[in-house]
Formats: sequence, structure tokens, C-alpha cells
Amino acid sequence: MKNHIRKYLEDYAERGPWKLTAKSLDGIRHAVVIPALAEYPHLLETLHSLARNSPEELKKTLVVCVVNNRAFPHAEPDDIANNRQTLAILDALLKKTTIGGIDDEHNERMEDIINSSIRLAYVDASSAGLELPEKAGVGLARKIGMDLSLSLTAGIEEEGNILFCLDADTLVEPNYLLQVTRHFTRKQSLSAVVPFAHRKSPDGSIQDAITIYEAYLRYYVIGLKHARSPYAFHTIGSTIVSSARGYAMVRGMPKRLAAEDFYFLNKLAKLQPVGLVEGTAVYPSPRHSSRTPFGTGKQVGQLLTKGEKENLFYHPEIFTIIRNWLILIEQNPYQDGLEILRQAKMIDPTLQAYLNEIGFLKAWEKLKKNFPLKSNLIRQFHAWFDGLATFRLVHYLTEHRYPKVAAETAIQILQRKIGDEKAEKRPIGHASPSDLLEQVKIMEREK
Repeated sequence: MKNHIRKYLEDYAERGPWKLTAKSLDGIRHAVVIPALAEYPHLLETLHSLARNSPEELKKTLVVCVVNNRAFPHAEPDDIANNRQTLAILDALLKKTTIGGIDDEHNERMEDIINSSIRLAYVDASSAGLELPEKAGVGLARKIGMDLSLSLTAGIEEEGNILFCLDADTLVEPNYLLQVTRHFTRKQSLSAVVPFAHRKSPDGSIQDAITIYEAYLRYYVIGLKHARSPYAFHTIGSTIVSSARGYAMVRGMPKRLAAEDFYFLNKLAKLQPVGLVEGTAVYPSPRHSSRTPFGTGKQVGQLLTKGEKENLFYHPEIFTIIRNWLILIEQNPYQDGLEILRQAKMIDPTLQAYLNEIGFLKAWEKLKKNFPLKSNLIRQFHAWFDGLATFRLVHYLTEHRYPKVAAETAIQILQRKIGDEKAEKRPIGHASPSDLLEQVKIMEREK
């Protein structure tokens, strides 16, 4: 029988003109894949932070930069020019030489990278004839890099090979590679996420916006944990790590313009719980951007534009409804579908309306027929009612009955719901963005 990796490479890997450019590929066990679109000088800073990891880990890890853009006029001329400079710098780093035309600070970074044990490779998805298709974006760029990296491990499926997702504007700690590899050795995980914290911005308005957005992200995951959802994890591209085997089992990274990280982890979570790496963190940039239709950069931009009008969180009651819904299924999964719908209405009439809208009755009868064992039935239910279905329910409840509330109110109510006895003693009034984030982090630790 073919192993998962070989089957994936034969049947599902990306076909195209792209290739790895590297000095040597001997002894590679893991790969860090970084998509880069007009990311100079940010990419140099990211590589510099990776180069500070231990020589032992760097020697067995390939850092793959996928320099990408669509063809003109679907890409900005300035972005294409920036990519051209990025490729020249990466080529110089492979040849262990510096390059003219950049300032002293970045030349020093190049020298530090050259003098480290980092093993670099790049993929040219930018030059004429190598560009991404018109409707492609970061998802395809990640997939190209991960597929090419995966091909290096095709003959050793069970050796614990790891594929790291990172972004070109995200810094890592000196123990990043070591802590991730330790996690996979100890836990035998198919996938995991690394803790994150956005870097500070010197611009006060941007700093407030990214702080509120980070609080919002953390609040949502805490709410899902309270709801007992198996999809309670962050879906940020630069935090994702996957075993090579897990990557192949879910047929690789989705080729999406955005939200590829969400859909990728959503698939992996159906195979095995997504782990959490301990003892290290990644630090994404606080900058705002409009490159993708949603994501951190887009959300920060909206917060800057709309201010407090956008400073609203999901109503905490939504997470209690989801919690009661999941408990209803797990406690007695042999119930008739109509009886489940009747009890769902007792939890909340809007929940029943949503279940009717997504065809729960038909799906439930099919699940019960195909998976008679309780453990299999519950597992398959969670594969059906997945992270996307959960997210859609959150939006449905928000739109039809539980509109978003002020961040301060949402946080304090959720604190009470999760049994935070100190919540009553914390100030209720208007809180600063940093206060909001701190209160959410307290909930994280206590949850």
C-alpha cells in the first residue's frame, strides 16, 4: 500500500513550473514555508529571527520562501519590483554574499543570516512565466512551498517530519524550532498551533486597533472552549504546524485567496484534535492591509476606519447555546432527529431554525445509519458540524437574535459564564484596548 505522502504527491500535489532553488537538500527533516508578496524588508527580519534558532535544529530544517505575485495588471508594478529585489537578496543569501543598494541595518541582518546555520531555499513564483494564476493568492503560494517541501520526505512517512507555516512579517523566538519539534515528538500530533502575540506598533491608532482585534480573536476561542467545541483553536496562518503525514492526509493546503489557514485546520481537526505548542510564541506584524478580503490586516483597517463602531464582540449567550447544543448530542446520540430538533427549540428557537436551514434532519438520519457505534457517531457528527458550521451558527444567531455587544460587556459576561470568581471585582466602565486584552488573557489562563 502506498503511504499517504507518496499518494498525495502522485494525485494531489501542485503541478506547475515552480521549483525549489537551494544549495543542498541533504538531511532535511522539516520545512518552514513562508509566502512572500512584496515583503522586503519584512522577510529579512523574519529570516533573521529564524537564524537565531539552534544550529542543531537549523541544520535539519529547510526555510522555503515562496516569492509570488500574479501577472500584471493583476499585480501592482511596485509589488512586482519588490519581489524582484527579494529574489535578488535570497539568491545572494544562498551564495553567502551581501548585496548593494540596501541600507547598513539590512546588510548587517544579511551578514548574520549568512553566518548562521540556516538552510535557505526559495521558489520563484513571480518572474515572467512563473506567476500565480489570476485568481490565486496566498493559499496557492503556501501549497506550492509545502508540496515541494513534502517531496523531500516522501520515503520516510513515519519519521516525524514537520511542515511549519509562517508569514513573511512574523518573528519567532530562538527556541521556536526546538519547541515545535518537541511537541510533535511528545504528543504524536498531526497538527498544532503556536501561541501568538501581535507586535507593538509605534502608531497609537494602529496599536489600539490591533490590540482590540487580538482581544476579539482570543475571546472567540475562549467562547468556543466554553461551548466545548473541538474547533476551539486559533486559525492564524503564521501559527500553524503540521506533520507531513497529516498534511498529506487532508490533501494539502487549500488554494484559497484568503482563509486558507481556517479551512486547512478545519480539515486537520476532523482527524485528530489540534494541539497547542508550549514554551514559545510567534509575533505577527500589527500592520493593516487590504490584500485579502478578510484577515488580520483587513480587520485592523476596518477598526481604524470605523473606530468604536467596530469595537463589538459576539454576544456571550451564543456560546452557551452552542454548549447546550453539543451536550444535547453527546449525552444521547441515539435520539430521533425530530426529538433533537424539539429539544433544540427548547435551548433556543433560533438554533432550531438554523438546524432546519442546514438540513440537520436528513444529515442526522444518514449519520445514525452509517455509524451505529456511539463513539464513531459522535466523531462523525463533529466532522459534519465542524468549525465552519459553528462559525455560521454564530453569525446566524448574531443576525437573528443576539446582536454583538460592547467588548467590555461581552468580556465580563463571559468571565461569569466560565466561573471567573474575580470578574465582579474588575472595573465595568469603559476599558482601554490594553485593559480589554489583559482581561481576555486572564480568562485564557483560567480557562
